[in-house]
Amino acid sequence: MTRIVIVSHSHPALRYGGGEVAAYRQFQHLLAQGHDVYFVGSTIGPEDGARFFGPGQRILGFSDRDFCMRGMGMDSFSMEHPRLEDEDWTLDFLTALRGDVYHFHHFWNIGAGTIRRLRGLLPDARMICTLHELTAICANHGQMVKTSGELCHAASDVACAACMNRAPVDFALRRARMSEMLDLFDVLLSPSRFLANRFEAWGVSEGRIAVIENGLDHQAPPALLDNDTLVTRSRRFAFFGQATPTKGLDVLVRAAMLIDKRMGDLSAPIALDVYGVTAEGFAALWPQLKAPDWMRFRGRYRPQDCVSIMQGFGWIIIPSVWWENSPVVIQEARAAGTPMIASDIGGMAEKTADWGIQFRAGDPDALADAMQRVHDRPDILAQHSALIKEPLNLEGFDREWRVACGISA
Repeated sequence: MTRIVIVSHSHPALRYGGGEVAAYRQFQHLLAQGHDVYFVGSTIGPEDGARFFGPGQRILGFSDRDFCMRGMGMDSFSMEHPRLEDEDWTLDFLTALRGDVYHFHHFWNIGAGTIRRLRGLLPDARMICTLHELTAICANHGQMVKTSGELCHAASDVACAACMNRAPVDFALRRARMSEMLDLFDVLLSPSRFLANRFEAWGVSEGRIAVIENGLDHQAPPALLDNDTLVTRSRRFAFFGQATPTKGLDVLVRAAMLIDKRMGDLSAPIALDVYGVTAEGFAALWPQLKAPDWMRFRGRYRPQDCVSIMQGFGWIIIPSVWWENSPVVIQEARAAGTPMIASDIGGMAEKTADWGIQFRAGDPDALADAMQRVHDRPDILAQHSALIKEPLNLEGFDREWRVACGISA
């Protein structure tokens, strides 16, 4: 039986993000189907290691097939471990699993050097990498957002040097090393055409990246709603995400503040719920912004409850101000049958085409206008809901994954 090792930069039991969730769902599906599969995640850095690990402890086992390594920190520019002993330990652990297939869902916390050496030690193993964002291209957290806050449309040695205050030769060397590392993989995957295009423009050969949307385990989509339910939900909006500057939550609050000033123009009450963020967490980042009373911060939620929560709303808003690749919240909204109002860039534009409403990224006025256009309009809600296509399930993902990667069932 083929032994598959799924490797992620993080573990969703400790931190919940799109890439690690996609990796873990793949692992759970393969395990449930009886495959010989292991999952290896990592803590994000020394601070998480101190929270979850005892002195000298390097591995946390959730089961005999589910592990989290203690991440010791990485050089984010070179994607290398600063200490060789940390790379040695990571390599030894991955090699000891003796995988026939290693599927990496990132290389952060794993290390480019680890991947190079694993390739050399296991030349017959099949090595796969899913590109969840742009780290290989962009040294500024892989987001292709300039340090000035502007969106970056293309990387170059000179432009990157000016952005990050380093010599152009540093970026020429980084590009060469990242390209060399990607060449070690037998297969490269991308969950969006947008991301694949960016890598091809950067220098990856056209056709080298297979585009497969991440799988989502979900129930059958809900039936068409009656008019009373449509009316109620057309007045309810929600945000699901984290309180990080790139998620655009400040843009959403500014839009809500604009709507609040126009309350006399609204035909019915309006509600906006924020999931994943507390009022205190938001205030810590944007103390100068005061959300209207009808905007409620709901705090953390269980990921497995997300789709059912979304079904109580008319519109899910994703106002991110960076490109995003394939946000899991978009798949979850599709599974809930709830249309979206999304920023008009990157994977958000691609993934909400035809069934969502898009607004100019980073523009609170444009977002406020979009929300007001659909508020208390059950006819528009019904129209967009009917256009939603069910997301790819895990069985469908596994089928496409095996074809793209040349792995037998």
